[in-house]
Amino acid sequence: MTRRRLLGAGTVLAVVVAALGWLVFYSSALGVNTIEVRGARVLSTETVEDVLAIAPGTPLARVDLAAAETALENVSQIESATVSRDWPGTLVVQVTERSPIAAVDVNGTTWLLDRFGVLFAQVSALPQGIVPLRVERPGPEDRATSAGIEVIQTLAPAIRAVLVSISAPSLTQIELELTDGRTVIWGSPADSVRKSAILAGLLAGGVVGTVYDVSSPTSAVVR
Repeated sequence: MTRRRLLGAGTVLAVVVAALGWLVFYSSALGVNTIEVRGARVLSTETVEDVLAIAPGTPLARVDLAAAETALENVSQIESATVSRDWPGTLVVQVTERSPIAAVDVNGTTWLLDRFGVLFAQVSALPQGIVPLRVERPGPEDRATSAGIEVIQTLAPAIRAVLVSISAPSLTQIELELTDGRTVIWGSPADSVRKSAILAGLLAGGVVGTVYDVSSPTSAVVR
């Protein structure tokens, strides 16, 4: 092949590459025309689109996926988010919403908090199955909050059915309030699975008392 032909072929190749680059990175032909939201139960697609603020037709290749994920994870109701491209024009958003574990009172306002202790939504009424958690400084960095959540997650269904509230003034002074004014002295979150089994057994066996002390995982005191 002659030098002239080689130069000609190189020029054609450069033009093709430039055209493809323009098509992918600057043309709306491969732009965002659909945002597909997966995993959302409470958040609407419109809310997610508003957070992303990506104009229709924006070249899909130029969408900053990491920045999009960060923007979504700054939304209090979202625990995590993954954003990916589905050519030719779909942006796929997979979100994991926070699920309420308990509710806390903050200056007279009821907040839902998730398994990490993150306060993520205000409510006027408690959702079914959500129990008030009483702690002084609710939040993900508060050890008493974490301890209370740990206990809640280990409670047997029979206990959850009669649980009114749980208080954790400190890491080792956790108490449960049950229906009919009964109190459970839980102590620390250590051995919570064992404590839950003991208490569930007492309730199922019809052991009557006003105070159930299961702070020791090897025995229980009822009075």
